Amino acid sequence: MRRDEFIFEDKIYIESFLNSIEFGVLAIPDKDCAYAVPISFCFHQNELYFHGAKSGRKYQLLKNEPRVSFNASKPYSYIPSSFLNHTMIPTQFFFSVYIEGKFEVITENQKKKQMLEFLVKKYENQNFILKEGQENGVFTGIIKAQTLSAKAKFGQNLDDEKIKILIKDLKNRGNELDFQTIKWIEKLRV
Repeated sequence: MRRDEFIFEDKIYIESFLNSIEFGVLAIPDKDCAYAVPISFCFHQNELYFHGAKSGRKYQLLKNEPRVSFNASKPYSYIPSSFLNHTMIPTQFFFSVYIEGKFEVITENQKKKQMLEFLVKKYENQNFILKEGQENGVFTGIIKAQTLSAKAKFGQNLDDEKIKILIKDLKNRGNELDFQTIKWIEKLRV
């Protein structure tokens, strides 16, 4: 990552983030251009679990090329040019995770069922029991993370005086996302 001040290394938070965000984007090499597709997923023990149909472009590409990358991100407050007394260069604050790894198809039914239960539990916390045989209709895959990095961009490059003004601007605008952003700014200023 080019900007060291945005590196985020809290592995516990990164795993929690990955298991709370709704979807991420899987990028698979293709002939002329990477194929990027949104997927639902869960993250467990440095592995990303997901499932899909046993046909289609994603399935065919993954069978031929196991090297993939993945990104999940959450936007926070947009910071307009009117902030910092009209001196702000507009930017978006956000948190993101980037993974590079190798894809593996899981064929063993007990492992497939366990992975699907992790996925269902993430999205349907009250309903995480699968019926016998549900795992048979889909392919399930693991991406074993070989590299994982996280970026938290919340004005760490700004001096304390500018941060005070920025927080005041966010409070004045006052939407829920602005207050979440303020929490991140304060957390990362320590």
